[in-house]
Amino acid sequence: MKTKGLVLLLLVFFFISCDISTPFVIDGEKKYSLYSQCGTITVGGSSFSTLVMITCVFNGKYHINTDSLRIEANNKEDLLSINHFEFNNEEFTGKEIETKGGEIFYFSCNLQSTIPYQKSSGTILLLPSNFITCEGNPIITDTIQIQLK
Repeated sequence: MKTKGLVLLLLVFFFISCDISTPFVIDGEKKYSLYSQCGTITVGGSSFSTLVMITCVFNGKYHINTDSLRIEANNKEDLLSINHFEFNNEEFTGKEIETKGGEIFYFSCNLQSTIPYQKSSGTILLLPSNFITCEGNPIITDTIQIQLK
């Protein structure tokens, strides 16, 4: 009986101490849309502890160049590193992709506070770049603010 009680206590402690995934806000919206003559891109995602997951759903023909991705933490003291990319639920290690419509591009970042024991929160900036283009023209022309909770 003591063993069952101990196991139950450990499970309760485990679930209470776990972080949960929370959706973030992009320029004031839970889902953010980018429009061009090539179609639309819906951007969304969530954060889980220090992991930030950003998802782009493409409805149209776009060119993605992962080398051109410019993203940084708003707080210069936080550390931001890109973990990996996925395209249509498969890990992507290449540099360039051509979308046709209906594809999902996902990337994850690790955002860590330089202050010990402080959970990272705040804002990540997706800066203007040639990361996503339509007919040679960049889609992200203004800074997109991703606000973590």
